[in-house]
Amino acid sequence: MKKIMILASFIPWLLYFFSLCKNTLKDVKANEINSEWIKNNFLKVFHLDNLILFAIFIIFTSIYHSSGKIFLTKILLFSSINLYLLANRYYDKNKYQYNIGNDDISTILILVIISLIPISIYNITGWYTVSYSVMFAFAFFNYFIVILAKKINDLLIKRTKRKNEK
Repeated sequence: MKKIMILASFIPWLLYFFSLCKNTLKDVKANEINSEWIKNNFLKVFHLDNLILFAIFIIFTSIYHSSGKIFLTKILLFSSINLYLLANRYYDKNKYQYNIGNDDISTILILVIISLIPISIYNITGWYTVSYSVMFAFAFFNYFIVILAKKINDLLIKRTKRKNEK
């Protein structure tokens, strides 16, 4: 039962993470992302309210790590933080109305593979608190993850085109 609850708690994070990635993908395609752009859009790249919620979770789990039924509280806290952040995305002034095109599908597939990393950490080790921390880090650094996925996608397309030309 515990494993099912933990796996169910990943769903709000996945919804929130892909909502962030969709918005970030639009930014990455529309702008040349460099250090100057990140400096000018710092609060857009790093949501400080997310950092505060993530810090609350990490402090809570580090202080009360040896309590008896803390696992249920961790699961509920993680899920509720991600549900709040997902609902808060609808009120975000930086949110784009962006429809995913055919050229974005390969980048999204790479993002899906990357998003499976924390879930794999849990399935391999059984450490759900570590998986939750990795998921929070993925959400906080989503711009860099999307940039990495886009670069991998561009590299794969470039190599595929070069092999097809030969």
